[in-house]
Amino acid sequence: MFKKDNKYSNEIISSTCLLLSIAHSDEKLEKNEIECIKEIIIDFFNVEKIDIDKIIDISLDKFKQSTDLFEFSKHLNSSFTYQDKIDFICCAFEVSISDGKIHYLEDFFIKRIANTLNVKHRDLIKAKKTIQSQLI
Repeated sequence: MFKKDNKYSNEIISSTCLLLSIAHSDEKLEKNEIECIKEIIIDFFNVEKIDIDKIIDISLDKFKQSTDLFEFSKHLNSSFTYQDKIDFICCAFEVSISDGKIHYLEDFFIKRIANTLNVKHRDLIKAKKTIQSQLI
């Protein structure tokens, strides 16, 4: 779990935006995906439940205005350890699989995010298998 004191920090908002990009990659932002993102952000950043709706609102606005993933990834690259990045990729797969299967566009976006976070391909595959094995 990544620790951050500011409840609306760049890391929290950027992470939420990246997770939203995965959830929205199939052109549908479903309620179960939003709930999954909320749980991940609360757990990953130790955010209070009372703050999560505001974080989602801020992130949705930033996500809608964004032009690429790198603007969000750069905040995470400067503050996440390599293990934080792998853990985040696992979280990304959790969002993608929250509706029962990984849509090919969600998988594509996760690969792009992993690339922008400089996560090695073998670690990306291991993260995907770890999350998939939890469903069996």
